[in-house]
Amino acid sequence: CAFLVLFCVVAAPADAAKKADKPANPAEPMAQDTSLNNVKDAPKAPSLACEGSFAKDATHAKLVTEFGTKHVVFKDVEVTSGVLTKATVIFDDDPTRRLVIYWKDDKARARPASISIEAPSTWTGPGGVRNGLSLKELEKLNGETFSITGFGGIGGGEVSKLSGPFVNLAGDCTLKIRFEPGIASPLPPRFAAVTGDQLIVSKNLLLRRVRPQVLQWSLNYR
Repeated sequence: CAFLVLFCVVAAPADAAKKADKPANPAEPMAQDTSLNNVKDAPKAPSLACEGSFAKDATHAKLVTEFGTKHVVFKDVEVTSGVLTKATVIFDDDPTRRLVIYWKDDKARARPASISIEAPSTWTGPGGVRNGLSLKELEKLNGETFSITGFGGIGGGEVSKLSGPFVNLAGDCTLKIRFEPGIASPLPPRFAAVTGDQLIVSKNLLLRRVRPQVLQWSLNYR
């Protein structure tokens, strides 16, 4: 009996040492503190479609009449890093309701080219699209899987192969949706398989591990 007790005492530290030597699995990066984190807690904004106030014949002047002078401004807006263009901005001082309208006729501020909604803005679009949606949530709305472009490059995170309520939209518009990684941006090297110029199906398991969320969506007029 004494021998067994001594054996257990000696073996226990050895077993503990083996466990300590075993390499731990790399921890997932902590979710970054982005504008997306509070999107679901933001007050709800109205729905948006290419009709009514935002139909093909919309103008800056009509939007001023609809939303009020203090809520509608025409200003320089950054479209890419360091590149500015003139656009109409509604609710510029309220990030949860802000939207940007680009015009085909800048001089007359008429005939919209596109309307862009970026997080943390909470406008809801055709089919229920909104900022903050996860891959699974968008799949459910879409009715099937879709594809996105790999993160980190031009057009990274952009959705393709939409269907269901996201096609044949009222007002002859098309919808564009863009995701952003939810864990880190740029992504760590071990996620290289979901980066770069390639299409990745939404059910891809590695893609789901980066917890993508909709960062921006837009309506584009034909």
